[in-house]
Amino acid sequence: MLLVLFLIVVVPRWSDQNQAPEAPPGMIPVGHSDEVVGLAPDDQTPNEEANVPEPVALSPEDQSASGVEPFVVDESILARVRDGEAVDPGPLEEEAKYYLLHRWRAGASEPAAGEAPRADEIAAQSRSIRGKRYLMVLTLIENPQPRNLPENRSGLKKIWEVFGSDSDGHLHRVDFIRKPKYLPSGSDVVMEGDFLRLYRYQTIAGQEAMVPHWVAQTLEPYQSPFVKKGNRWFPLSIIGALAVATLILLLVIQDRRPRRPLTRRRKS
Repeated sequence: MLLVLFLIVVVPRWSDQNQAPEAPPGMIPVGHSDEVVGLAPDDQTPNEEANVPEPVALSPEDQSASGVEPFVVDESILARVRDGEAVDPGPLEEEAKYYLLHRWRAGASEPAAGEAPRADEIAAQSRSIRGKRYLMVLTLIENPQPRNLPENRSGLKKIWEVFGSDSDGHLHRVDFIRKPKYLPSGSDVVMEGDFLRLYRYQTIAGQEAMVPHWVAQTLEPYQSPFVKKGNRWFPLSIIGALAVATLILLLVIQDRRPRRPLTRRRKS
């Protein structure tokens, strides 16, 4: 019984601690439309060749906020931004991106972020919400990719870029400054970001798609409040307790079993 108890309680716990977590497979965006398009569940195609890279940390000097110039509000920079008609972002769009990156890095005060509009609503009012800050939960469909930057007004040398899908299956692009240590494809994250523009890009299949483009400080791992956090060892603890109780019960029964009386032999 002690051997059985060891196999039930100790061995599974040891194997769980030594088993590395498997990262979800990478995903690729698919779509073809002049409107904002997303990644419908039926269109999701696993990229079997995608591998989760080792966790990468940005160098402290690239992200240090010390010596950052104060942020100066200039709404004209955002007013000149083009949306999907700019297939390749030009100087106006890049200037606006650096403007928003600098706003995040300098820690300029902004109104509290509210829930982001739906993707079709963003497309209908892109000009009026440009530069506004919103909250959204996204599921990453790829691993965040580091991007080196030329000399710019934000002072940043490197940012991260990633695509994620919202609860409706629509894609969003996010450029952000700081990446948590482990944020692979398939992660659910909370994005607090500033809307930049409608970004037009070409998919791997050669089709064109247009998605909202955001600029953010970081992405935080998201835990749904509807998912109960249970104790992973609770079932094993119950099994172990039952095994111990069974062992004690067997020993008690064995001890109380009636003994055969000893018979004396008669002397002849």
